[in-house]
Amino acid sequence: MSTDDIISEIESSVSHLLRQPAFVKWLGKTEVDAGDYVVINDSFVYRTASTVKSQKHLVLRADHNGVLEPRPLIADDLRFNLDFKHFGKKAPKPPVSTLEEAAAEEVAGLGELLFILIGEIHDTTVLEETVAHTDFDKMYWDPNAVESVVITHRIIKVRDVHDDAPLIEAISRTYEDRASQPPEGLLTALGIALDQLQDRAIASLVLPTKARELGIGMTDSILEVLIDQREQYASALASSSTEEISEGINEILRIAYNFASDATTYLNLIVSICDLKPIVLWGTIAEHITLSEAFKVLPWSRSRNKPSMKNYTSTISDARNSAFHNLFPFRKSLQLMLPESALQNAELRIFSEHGKRKDNRLSFQDKELIDLLTEFTRARERRVPTRFWRQNLAVMDATLTLFSATNSFLKTLYASTW
Repeated sequence: MSTDDIISEIESSVSHLLRQPAFVKWLGKTEVDAGDYVVINDSFVYRTASTVKSQKHLVLRADHNGVLEPRPLIADDLRFNLDFKHFGKKAPKPPVSTLEEAAAEEVAGLGELLFILIGEIHDTTVLEETVAHTDFDKMYWDPNAVESVVITHRIIKVRDVHDDAPLIEAISRTYEDRASQPPEGLLTALGIALDQLQDRAIASLVLPTKARELGIGMTDSILEVLIDQREQYASALASSSTEEISEGINEILRIAYNFASDATTYLNLIVSICDLKPIVLWGTIAEHITLSEAFKVLPWSRSRNKPSMKNYTSTISDARNSAFHNLFPFRKSLQLMLPESALQNAELRIFSEHGKRKDNRLSFQDKELIDLLTEFTRARERRVPTRFWRQNLAVMDATLTLFSATNSFLKTLYASTW
């Protein structure tokens, strides 16, 4: 097992970090002398991950000319929240280990489950469902079937269960050949069978093995979809040449909402992996900083909205819900002082039998009508500046770059473990 390729990629990412505008700006305000340490934070994206930061940090040491050396060291058991921290001559230096030592230790403890992210998806599972009709016995879902629908005697084989049109057409042709019509209840029974198959939809996620080359993995597949969404988003932005986005705003909101919901979930996973396996962060440190900076420069219009993944998602969610779910012309909650007559025959029941808490209730005349009225809600009104949607493209790009870099580094880690 060799860690040469791993160390090379870590050094490349650190070299990229040294050219990052955020780091260059910070370094320009910091006096670094020979022997000083510059320590890089162990997490950049303000997150909601349940894991604890690793406390292992990349350390850049200044040479005799005060220039930061390209090969980092690794410090352990440090706690600070700054992006970059300077340890000068008078500051006690944290104990460090060489990158070679730290990388070898990390690789030895990687395990196999980490490589789920580059595992292949084998969509080969064939599912079977009973058809509740006298004309047919079984329906099989074979995702690799050559034809979309094959009907043989009392058996139906389908390639896809998400669209019932091919099946309906095939059934209609079958009965036309018999000079008859599909019997009553057949199409309903087939629709139920399709739904039941879809409820059980499953494919195999296979960990990579040394016996075969790495194929298209889970992260590769996710990237393909997200890149397509990014292109659609950019196209929708381009269609609005004016400062005020009007044309295509619904498409922009739709894609931004889907991207924020799904991509940040995967981003949280990657951040947690970096907590548990800090070597993954070392090899992608520059991309983490780029994404963190992209979040920071978004126009956060409200002071409580710090540039975090949570607030990023909620901002987009509120804007989208405000546009799509506020059909009624109410932007404030409606408060009504009920007349005394509305609460006639009021009765309160408490201390119901344990396990029957729902029997504890307040009842009164017209309670059913009140229950119906309280079902109405409104979406939070959120006006997001046009600049947010345009700069959000940079967040998308930085997210995709981080996913791609993580995917590539995991493959390097995997190749180095054999």
